Amino acid sequence: MVIQSRLASSYLMRRVILTLIFFVFGCWGIYDGWFAWPPQHKRWKEYSEVFVPLEERVRRGESLVGSDQGLYLRLKDEYAKPPRERTEIDIFFQKFVVVPVCFVVAGLFVATWVLAARRRYTYNEDGSLVSPEGAFRADEMTGIDMTRWMSKSIAMLEIKGGPKAGGTAVKLDAWIYAGLEEVIEALNRRFHPEEYQPSTSREETPAPEGHPPVDVSGAPESAQTDEDAAPR
Repeated sequence: MVIQSRLASSYLMRRVILTLIFFVFGCWGIYDGWFAWPPQHKRWKEYSEVFVPLEERVRRGESLVGSDQGLYLRLKDEYAKPPRERTEIDIFFQKFVVVPVCFVVAGLFVATWVLAARRRYTYNEDGSLVSPEGAFRADEMTGIDMTRWMSKSIAMLEIKGGPKAGGTAVKLDAWIYAGLEEVIEALNRRFHPEEYQPSTSREETPAPEGHPPVDVSGAPESAQTDEDAAPR
């Protein structure tokens, strides 16, 4: 049976979610940096540079007259609660750091998603493998390294002895590609058949000559029969 890989749905879902998260944050940064924060910065500047000095004069007991008094009374009502601090550095950072980083990261997620989708693995009935690294006959495959299988779902298929023997290795990542788990199992069965031998969970103890057979508990069958037959 030919086995064809495809992108794993869990991997695809993670990439879509992460892309949307960074894209939304980038759009949010545009709104903050160009629309929401500049008016907040203007209010904070007026509060800190105009109202606070006037209030300090009043606290010192100085009498305000003319335009200063009218300005102070207006700002006192407007800034009964201090506005949120927004500095020019905040706006600059949001515009030229946060927004570009969010969109670049979102673009990288899309790029890795597209590149991964273009990679294909095909395991044929004759035992050959067609991968992005090339096409390999069954007799060119010499082993499979399962060291990272339990922790990363990754197996390394050794070609012509693997890198240590002057050959190469093909990375089979079952976390990214659905279908590779079946390919890895087929290759592991080929190179490590002893791992798939049936194991006996119960071994019978041979009965001594002249005695009835005994099971794993060591009690003769006749004794078990009599015991079972005894009234309770």
